[in-house]
Amino acid sequence: MAQKATPKKEEPKICFIISPLGNENSTTRRNANGLINSVLRPVLTEAGFKVIAPHDIDTPGSITRQVIEHLLEDELVIANLTELNPNVMYELAVRHAKRLPIISLAENGTKLPFDIATERTIFYNNDMAGTESLKPKLVKAINESLNEKKPDNPIYRVINESIMRKVSVTENIQAYTLDRLSEISMTLHDLYNLSTTNRVNRSNSIIVNLTITRYDKKIDYNDIISIFKQNENFSVSILSIKSEEGDTRIEALIEVGGGDRNARSILRRLVAEGYTFNANYL
Repeated sequence: MAQKATPKKEEPKICFIISPLGNENSTTRRNANGLINSVLRPVLTEAGFKVIAPHDIDTPGSITRQVIEHLLEDELVIANLTELNPNVMYELAVRHAKRLPIISLAENGTKLPFDIATERTIFYNNDMAGTESLKPKLVKAINESLNEKKPDNPIYRVINESIMRKVSVTENIQAYTLDRLSEISMTLHDLYNLSTTNRVNRSNSIIVNLTITRYDKKIDYNDIISIFKQNENFSVSILSIKSEEGDTRIEALIEVGGGDRNARSILRRLVAEGYTFNANYL
């Protein structure tokens, strides 16, 4: 009879405790152990977590390295901010940088630094009644933290704002670039139409080199092209056109069907629209 495969035992989730430690038998150590053993460990064990505190680490190797590995990899971290221990603050920042679930606790009377004063923190009284009232708050915080898809914290808030500013600037540049490309495309389309659908009869045409100026404002490039196009009785081919001197001058080389008379008609239209020019007939 075939033997059934033994189901693989599921590894427990790990919760790492950040806490001030103090020297052996110090008040700091006694208070930290009291909170861990009477509240954190029972509640977390009931929730299916294996609890590890820094002084529980007995694996050979660098303690600092192992602490950071726990901060970066464990499913949950609980930080006891009481006494505002520098090591605790450093470890809190490491966890924030990874944007993983973290729960902050502090004894009543702890004045949090302004950097984290507005962050969610559970305050408790360090007595028997206080520890009992802390348990349901901790259970609720555990459930909320594990269900939060994108934990919020000061580090990621700043990163997100920075990214949004960069995206906004990029979007403006993209919009400007697309607008300019659209304008260029329309201009090229117009030039193509002028040079193909309104082809000049070269046996009866004149080439005019124009320098068009306007000093009261920038020249409307498309307006010049429109003036060249508005001719029902003769055709115009734009051989070249370019703007110079900050769009206050345009150099254009045009070929006008019908000769000098029709060329003068275009020049009169330029004057009527407020432009001045210098024309050379080639």
